[in-house]
Amino acid sequence: MEECPQHIRVVVTEARNLWPEFIVSDISKLGECEFFLISEMNCQLILHHPYRTLLDLQSTLGIAQDEVSLSWSIINDHYLTDIPLLFPPHVVAVTAIFLALVLKPTQTGLQAAANSATALAHATQSMKDGLSAENTASNSSQGKVQFLVKWLAESEIDIKAMIECTQEIISLYEVWERYSEKTCKEQIARFVKGRAMDK
Repeated sequence: MEECPQHIRVVVTEARNLWPEFIVSDISKLGECEFFLISEMNCQLILHHPYRTLLDLQSTLGIAQDEVSLSWSIINDHYLTDIPLLFPPHVVAVTAIFLALVLKPTQTGLQAAANSATALAHATQSMKDGLSAENTASNSSQGKVQFLVKWLAESEIDIKAMIECTQEIISLYEVWERYSEKTCKEQIARFVKGRAMDK
């Protein structure tokens, strides 16, 4: 059904045409039946997205609108991986914020963030050792990162999960950077020719 969604009114109309004696015109009844069916199949319909956490943390962490937009894009990109199945939404949201602060468009992209997971672990350790964010911040972007790291050190967010999530997202971007449509088509054509499947 997810590959080809149909509006509930269309389903009720078609069902009423096929079985007029069984189908009532009340659309909400079909909606209730859908929930009963999902319940009986032991499926969970509720899905929590990282977007709400991102918006909630915007004012708490003092991040700008362009950083929120970049975080939002990172969250959109994470759906192309298995990250939503591996990590809770709040970890994904905080990771997206961290990457948005580190992967500023003014920086050199992946080169600047290649060691972001290591930087997060090191910064967290520095915060535990007693260095304050004010002493280590040299500009506002770095200050925001330091404030985020301080906030993370005081929170109960799983830093290890955040580091793994960061590595997964950076790996996705590295694959995108190396991807070439032309090369992919050539390799597929070579495979098809090599297996004599082109006849």
